[in-house]
Amino acid sequence: MLRILCFFFPLLDHAHDATVQPNPRRKDMTDHECAQVYQALLTRSNNGKLRRKNTSIVAAQFGVHIRSVQRLWRRGKTQLDHNIPVVVTSTKQGRSGRKAIPPNLELLRNIPLKQRMTIEDVSSKLGMSKSKIQRYLKKV
Repeated sequence: MLRILCFFFPLLDHAHDATVQPNPRRKDMTDHECAQVYQALLTRSNNGKLRRKNTSIVAAQFGVHIRSVQRLWRRGKTQLDHNIPVVVTSTKQGRSGRKAIPPNLELLRNIPLKQRMTIEDVSSKLGMSKSKIQRYLKKV
């Protein structure tokens, strides 16, 4: 048993030497960070034009990818060109997550009025949960 342990100790010593480097770039930016990046780009711009390496400097400063900074600048420029107030918040909001399946209102109309007086009655007739029906009514 002692020979086996002595055999594996040198392997364990080398495993601790290798350090894992964290990825310096983040995948997503918060709305506040987007505004800060855009402000940094505005301070570096001259009459709406950026000089060479400005986007890479700002990307390194905030720890994001250069393409994210360029995309943010391009979005701000197009909004200014169309005389729209510049909003550089995340475009993911509302597009991510499971897509909602609208309930079939035709089935609801086919249920007689006396049998759809409460949410519980409607849920039993449609075969849907009460919470789904309540969420739908809250939206409408």
